[in-house]
Amino acid sequence: MRIASERSVSTDERGHDRIVEPSPLATRERPAAPADAARAETVRTVRTSVFTPAALVAGVVAVVLLVLGGLTIVRAGLGGGLDVPVVLVAGFTATAILGLIELGFGLVLLAAALVRQVRTILFVGIVGGVAALVAVFQPSAGKGSLAIERGFAIWAALVMAGVVVAALMPTFRRSDTRRATNVG
Repeated sequence: MRIASERSVSTDERGHDRIVEPSPLATRERPAAPADAARAETVRTVRTSVFTPAALVAGVVAVVLLVLGGLTIVRAGLGGGLDVPVVLVAGFTATAILGLIELGFGLVLLAAALVRQVRTILFVGIVGGVAALVAVFQPSAGKGSLAIERGFAIWAALVMAGVVVAALMPTFRRSDTRRATNVG
């Protein structure tokens, strides 16, 4: 057990202990640190980068769909019926309805790619793939109002399968941590 006391014990010349009271000027506090004493500060910086293959693939496919849909709408026009005229875009026949569908899929895929919404990319890929497969087996779907060719439907089904596969791939994360100690 330790007992703290403000009294001191000193020994006189004959060897007798004598209790000495502390002087009133004595201080028990530690001396203050000099004003220019160094102070250390550690800063930790963490940088995280994320790569989502689905966003990359969906972004590229979205741009292609937007270009094809835009060209189809410009060539077919929106005045009058949407199923006539039938125009040739990128070697395939199409109508304004097909151009609007391509434009819609492209806009949704681009928005999902920009915010890295993998579930939305997966959903659009599945819906687009199923629609393309329907067109592969039944090119006259919609009573021919789309004027879709089997070759274009196969191309679209394969592209949408690529979107689905990319959406099922894992997201890659990388974190870099940097520590710096500043003295001063």
